[in-house]
Amino acid sequence: MTREDIMQDLAYARTLAEEGRQAPLIGGAYLVLFGVLLTVAWTAQFFVMSRPDLHDAWSGAIWMGFGLLAPIGIFALRARTRSLPGGSSVGNRVDRTVWQGVAIAIMAVVAGTVLRSIFTDDFRVTDAIMAAGFALYGVALYVTASLSSQGWLRAFAWLAWAISATLWFYLGAAWAYLFAAAGAVLVLLIPGVVLMMREPSKVV
Repeated sequence: MTREDIMQDLAYARTLAEEGRQAPLIGGAYLVLFGVLLTVAWTAQFFVMSRPDLHDAWSGAIWMGFGLLAPIGIFALRARTRSLPGGSSVGNRVDRTVWQGVAIAIMAVVAGTVLRSIFTDDFRVTDAIMAAGFALYGVALYVTASLSSQGWLRAFAWLAWAISATLWFYLGAAWAYLFAAAGAVLVLLIPGVVLMMREPSKVV
């Protein structure tokens, strides 16, 4: 963080204090990014699973594309987020840290399930990634809601946990990918759009 960033955040904090408000969250664009990517990827996965002759090749292409676009999107959004005031507020620091932890946890789940599928030739085990992912999304949303002024996010946390429980129960069902795609819209994309609409403007 540069001196200019610090001064901008201090000025923004002063403005908020004078108005009796708390700094809004500025990470909504990341939720939108992953909401869109996961919705597209899980929907595509559902449709290729209906074509066994194309399943293996297209499944690999889908998730290679996801693995390529996700870091590019994160890199592009980082500069945008840094340009917004309030990044050093408690709510935004918690939000940033908890989602980083969720990302690491999901990568551990991905690594374990993919390795197991390779060594056991049971590729259905990778369906657990979706179920675990929504459970972790719920944790991040709940923690952020509890330690910021965005209490409305708790409803989305509970929704994420309900989706996770459903995915665990129906683990291995082909339609679960379409269900997860709809879940990504509800749990990631919608709250992400709401947060972006509430982003702070530059301090004048």
